[in-house]
Amino acid sequence: MKEPHSAAGVPGSGEMDEALEMLAPYAPSFRGGLSNHGPMTAEALVALGHHDAVIRWVEGYRKRLERRPAPRKRIDASQWKDALGDGARSRDWDEWFSNELAESPWRDVVGLWVPRLAPGIAAAGLHGVIRVGHATCSLAVTENTLRLDELARALAYWASDFLPLPGEHTVAGKLSPSRALKEVELLPKERRAGRGLITTELKDLLGFEPFGGAIDLVNPAAGSPNFIAELLATFAGTFINTTSNSFVFLHAVTGAAAIAELLPYVKIEDRAGVLAYTWQVTAGILARYGQQNLVADVDVGSNNESIDRLAKLAVATGDEHTIKLASACTREWLRNPDPRLLAAAAERIRQG
Repeated sequence: MKEPHSAAGVPGSGEMDEALEMLAPYAPSFRGGLSNHGPMTAEALVALGHHDAVIRWVEGYRKRLERRPAPRKRIDASQWKDALGDGARSRDWDEWFSNELAESPWRDVVGLWVPRLAPGIAAAGLHGVIRVGHATCSLAVTENTLRLDELARALAYWASDFLPLPGEHTVAGKLSPSRALKEVELLPKERRAGRGLITTELKDLLGFEPFGGAIDLVNPAAGSPNFIAELLATFAGTFINTTSNSFVFLHAVTGAAAIAELLPYVKIEDRAGVLAYTWQVTAGILARYGQQNLVADVDVGSNNESIDRLAKLAVATGDEHTIKLASACTREWLRNPDPRLLAAAAERIRQG
């Protein structure tokens, strides 16, 4: 393995590593499937410039977490696909990715495994990919054992909760995300049987034949850097305009934002597939939770909120989803200053 480097003097580096050390004993989920947001929120706080809040927040949050399970059975290199989606084997996947990262640079591991895991991006209600996104952002700043371990755990979470939705990427469509949104058929209310976790409720789409073709509505290879930017801004607008289930639509934004961070590590020839499955899961959220006449091209007017003020307000809530959304939206806004991004962060803060 490449000798890790540190970033002494980088603001928040010490707090980030201390947080990861504090959170290391805990499982990726708790209370029957709720995601452990600890490492993700710690990284988001640092990214927002509030590293001084990290340790206090982690101290309070970790009280609700559960200990990591014991390993069950070593994953066979020739049969790793058989272990995908087996939530009881998260620790086995953790050991698998720890070995992968010991043998190859982390960027290569991410580049190899994001396309492999993309068809199951709905894993843990998108929290698998979101955790991987935060882990890579942290590693891009400082590479050390604690952060490599966190990446292994994040990838393990995605793999062990791997959840494919109906439909496989076969051909490129013709629509942009904002136009394709209007073509997604909504799941009838009487078929929305799942209750509770996002993962459980997305399974309502299994067997819903009209959704099978949704993945091929879009052409993700056409201007691929712009595709993820439009997808993010589109679902930020959808989040703002959602009167119910806005909490779920929030995950479409943070999930797509994670892919925006991961895409540079993916080989060019693999990016279209990753983007197609990213579109599919966001379309799945729309199909499962959306209401008729939901639009994404909402006029948010001029936004006078500064990034610094939004960050301060988000951190003050202490809410992990608000903090993570603010981090995702401000990061993307710096690349693509669409006003819907900051407006989505502000709307979540307003919701309290």
